[in-house]
Amino acid sequence: MIYWIWLTQIPFIGPVTTRYLIKELGDAEKIYQADYKFLSGISGLSARQRESIIRNHSLEKAKRIMDDCQNKNISILCWNDERYPLRARKPADAPPMLYYKGNIKKMDQTVGIVGARRCSQEAKQETVFLASEYAKTRIAVVSGMAKGIDSYAHTACLNAGGYTIAILGNGLDICYPSEHHKLMKCIEEKGLLLSEYPPGTPPSRYTFPRRNRLISSWSDKLIIIQAGKGSGALITAEYSRKYGRKVEMKAEYRKTIAVQMKIVIINKKTDGM
Repeated sequence: MIYWIWLTQIPFIGPVTTRYLIKELGDAEKIYQADYKFLSGISGLSARQRESIIRNHSLEKAKRIMDDCQNKNISILCWNDERYPLRARKPADAPPMLYYKGNIKKMDQTVGIVGARRCSQEAKQETVFLASEYAKTRIAVVSGMAKGIDSYAHTACLNAGGYTIAILGNGLDICYPSEHHKLMKCIEEKGLLLSEYPPGTPPSRYTFPRRNRLISSWSDKLIIIQAGKGSGALITAEYSRKYGRKVEMKAEYRKTIAVQMKIVIINKKTDGM
């Protein structure tokens, strides 16, 4: 496990390059053992990437992260684990490793529900209705545990006895927003908390868009309840379009979002997917 952690912390080695290296060499430990001469023979690596692998050869940071995970009851999910869902592994930029708390269940169907942090009462009611209905039909609800639509979706799913997945833009030892401690604990006990960031990583403007792509990749379908221009929900929808996933949204937002993103709108409600 330590070699997977080491690999994900190397500058200039992103998910796409990591996937290529794993296919070429077999596993993370073999990448660690490779010398510069051997790496030079791999055509898909740039000189900067080869130098970064050699220069960042120490395992000290990886050991600290692994110890931190053990102390904080955080587990690790790697590509080679059969519990890593195929739907989430398909995108080329899928993380080679994820940190998690809770229970990883095999779900036949998943739906992402996202939207505005400041939403209307109507949007809240629709979120609660949809999340509850999906929970009753054993479809997992995926969201980002943000204020507003995200938190309403998680809560409604849990209240209906369903399984929900919260994907965070920070380390799993940090609760953001801070007022969601109770919700976060409930998701850990009855669902799944996921992050590609190690413990101690604070939320930032950089981490949230990357988090949004995971909401898309872990969802067979994405529903946007309410979203403003340039919002994170639209970033998530763009990733869903890129990954070939269905995108649905309320009628009043269709025209604006479709023009912005040129995505196909599926005019359905809870159709069982």
